[in-house]
Amino acid sequence: MTAGDLRRSSPAPGVLQLDLARPDVHNAITLGLQRELDAALAEAADDPDVRVVLLTGEGTAAFSAGYDLKELRAMTADASALSLLERDELLWRYFTFPKPTVAAVQGMAYGAGTLLAVCSDLRVGGPGTRITVTAAKYGGANLTWVLDHLIGAGLARDLLMTSREVTGEEAHRMGLVSRYAADGDVLGAALEAAGEIAAQPPESMREIKTLLLDGPGRDLRSRYDRENVVSRTTLRPRPVEEMFGSYFGRRAR
Repeated sequence: MTAGDLRRSSPAPGVLQLDLARPDVHNAITLGLQRELDAALAEAADDPDVRVVLLTGEGTAAFSAGYDLKELRAMTADASALSLLERDELLWRYFTFPKPTVAAVQGMAYGAGTLLAVCSDLRVGGPGTRITVTAAKYGGANLTWVLDHLIGAGLARDLLMTSREVTGEEAHRMGLVSRYAADGDVLGAALEAAGEIAAQPPESMREIKTLLLDGPGRDLRSRYDRENVVSRTTLRPRPVEEMFGSYFGRRAR
């Protein structure tokens, strides 16, 4: 990793933008870059000024082409195995990050780039977006634990077993991309989405994400009851006059 591989900016109130900044290699992710991303997220988790994280790749050619293969090739077999185990934990921490995440998927997302995109809460794509789950090509498996919940079992099998590339438009139709920027301004659309999230009460965003993460495997009644408990305790409702002040103000006029 060299200085500047991860660039931080604050393009809007409450929004932390993190750019994977290795455009010369399609933003391929070294272990150092992934550690830097993990450290930035740890800081953001404790920063009350950060309400949402927007992750993107520098330039429009690639979100990320995946792990840096030259780095992996230079490792011994043992070092490579250890690095992958560490990366598993780093990815899990990204998936369970307590604040909302938005991925601006400009250009290609392959391998680990697709892992980060899928593990984001929202994904924004456009006409130039191309997404592939590449693991099966190399005798591996990725995203079997989450992709079926995202796009359905049939489509998940299609993408995981064929490793075929899908365009941004198809990805949007199947739900792999949450929002589609038809004009090609993927970063602008992602920033708009991030701004909408940042405008919401942060405690509500935190609890919504926690409830969604903890939901799979629970029966519907348990999920329903747990949401109600959180809503009546942690998110104790404010007085009606306070919550709907703008509405009552309009009615008074």
